Amino acid sequence: MSERLNSLVFTSLSHFSVDGNFLLFPVLITYYIEIHGISLIVVGLMPVLYNLISGFLGVFVGRYADMMDRDTFLLSFALLMNGLSIFVFIIPFIFISQAYLFMIIGSVILGVGQSIYHPIGATILSYTFGQKNSASYLGINGSFGSLGRSLFPVIIVFLAAFIGIKFGLVLFAVYFLAAALAVYLGLRFFRREKYNRGSPADKVKAGPVEPENAMTSFIVLLVVIVFLRSMFISVSTTYIPTYLDGIFKSKELMGIIVSVAFLSAVIGQPFFGYLTSRFGGKFTIVVTSIGLVAFFIIFLFLSHSFIVILIVFTIFALFTYTGFPVLLGYVSQVVPKQNLSKANSLVWGIGNTVGGSIGLLLFDGLLVFRNMFDSFIIMLLFAVVSTFLLVFLPKRNSG
Repeated sequence: MSERLNSLVFTSLSHFSVDGNFLLFPVLITYYIEIHGISLIVVGLMPVLYNLISGFLGVFVGRYADMMDRDTFLLSFALLMNGLSIFVFIIPFIFISQAYLFMIIGSVILGVGQSIYHPIGATILSYTFGQKNSASYLGINGSFGSLGRSLFPVIIVFLAAFIGIKFGLVLFAVYFLAAALAVYLGLRFFRREKYNRGSPADKVKAGPVEPENAMTSFIVLLVVIVFLRSMFISVSTTYIPTYLDGIFKSKELMGIIVSVAFLSAVIGQPFFGYLTSRFGGKFTIVVTSIGLVAFFIIFLFLSHSFIVILIVFTIFALFTYTGFPVLLGYVSQVVPKQNLSKANSLVWGIGNTVGGSIGLLLFDGLLVFRNMFDSFIIMLLFAVVSTFLLVFLPKRNSG
């Protein structure tokens, strides 16, 4: 395979695996709370923990990657950590008295594993395909992340039904070990230095240099917007499985809805990645932000019909889970290549991931006083404020 194709295939495998595992814990919550003495409020703190670790550590990962040029090693290490976290998440089902302790340990490991892929994967694609057009390839790559989010929940639910939750998780952990080896072998060719010194056709072209204060203002504003939006999105991602399980009293129906909904983003990510390349990141963020707010409102207030919820939540997912090509494609259109991983890690790590963890912490507190429906309504307000702030964002760099 050509180096460009290799970079797309093996970063897509990484994205498929990492994003699939990110949605595994929200499904596990529905199994953990069936253990005698386990509290939803306490278990709900675990996503806060691994999101905080992922977000803050991701900033250092981006800086380290920009300096050290060891992207392939980092991606493989991320997959190993994701697999190790799954092994640890099995232990609460065995040693119930120590369940919370091992959930915490597993969450710490998961946070490390989740901190790496997005800034690194986006940078590899920006180097191999060029910054100007990379959003389209980020969309293709992101569709595999959505495919992972779609398949992992339904697979684990049906594995749990047939062979038990513990053995099902073992299979997932072994898969991650194999994926880590495949990614390391498939991306051994990639070194940033080669693209910086290679032929003109292979080099990543940097756009016109922006004044430093203008660039800083852009990154800060985008981080704030993504932070507020992610406060809501992370809550919907983490607690919708539990919400649906409460409505239908069926993990199988819950798994089907979640998997079908996330399958829509398999198409949505390349589509919105194309829109980002064609019309710019600001346009696409506006479209997706309005869409996700509108359809979540419809999702909450329509009847509890299985078909209606399936359709509406699927459309909601189409607009919502497109952040990788839209946000990081937008960053690649504006930020010079030498600062890409750092900028990606700030937008994704602080904005998307830390924002998500703060949203989860707030939601967990709301559940003490309000039901899940009312808490969803309150969290949706953050997405609404984020949408109004979009008017202040600049258009893409035309260079």
